[in-house]
Amino acid sequence: MDNDLALARGWVQGLPKKLGPVAQTRVFASSGKASPSLAAGGRFGASLSAAGHTLAEAGVTLERPADDPASLFRPTVNLRHFPSLPAGHYDNPAVHELVMAEFGDQALADVWVGSGDITLFEARGEELADLAPVRTGTGFRASMSYTVTEVRRLGE
Repeated sequence: MDNDLALARGWVQGLPKKLGPVAQTRVFASSGKASPSLAAGGRFGASLSAAGHTLAEAGVTLERPADDPASLFRPTVNLRHFPSLPAGHYDNPAVHELVMAEFGDQALADVWVGSGDITLFEARGEELADLAPVRTGTGFRASMSYTVTEVRRLGE
C-alpha cells in the first residue's frame, strides 16, 4: 500500500494494511518482449514490502483462460480491530468485529489461470510469515474493478 487514503479506507473496511511499495507485472497492448503476453506461458509476478523488508512475493504462469471468471468474486470477510487507548489494554479493544464487504459495479477482464506460487518472508516485527501456505494451488491473473458499497457487521 503506497497511498495513505487507501490505507485508512482499508482499516475502516477491516483489511490489514500498512504503508509500503507494491510492485506487479503489467501487460501492455503492444507488449513485444518488454512484457509477458496474455497467453499460455506468460509469467506474472508481484511483491510487497514494508519498513524496508520484502514481506511477500507471488507469481503465476498462465495456462488457459478461466472457465468461469465470475466465480472469482466471493464474499470477503475481514476482522476490523482497533485497540483501546492507553496502549496495553489488548483484552478490551475499542473495535473487534467481523465484517463482510458488499460489492457493486464488479467487472473482470482477461482472466487467466495457471500454476501459482507465493512466498511470505520472515521480518522483524511482522506476523505475515506465520500465515504461510502449506501448499499453493491455482493462480489467477485478471484485470478487475469493483466498488465497496457497504461493510456489514456479522453476528448481529
